[in-house]
Amino acid sequence: MFNPESESRFFKMLSLCPEFEKYWDIKEGVCKQRTLGGAINRLLSSEDTEGESALLSFYAAVWFGNSDMFEFDFIKAMQVMDERSIKIIRAWMVKPFFCGDWE
Repeated sequence: MFNPESESRFFKMLSLCPEFEKYWDIKEGVCKQRTLGGAINRLLSSEDTEGESALLSFYAAVWFGNSDMFEFDFIKAMQVMDERSIKIIRAWMVKPFFCGDWE
């Protein structure tokens, strides 16, 4: 069960990275999980897109409430992300949320 307030916050945060919106069906409120996983693996395979892969993994971790699912590593992410990506994570850290009700 997804929390509507968290889902709304998630899609607002996602709007900061319109290039990632294609991995979610915003209207239906669902993740295109298989497409997302493939994209993370493709991005991860190139040093030029490691930061992009880390940010996309962060979005997946927030969506699913699970950092292991797409192997989001906070320390590694901070080493490869650009300033825009770090700002997104900083803003989330002020009041963290997860979309799913995982209790």
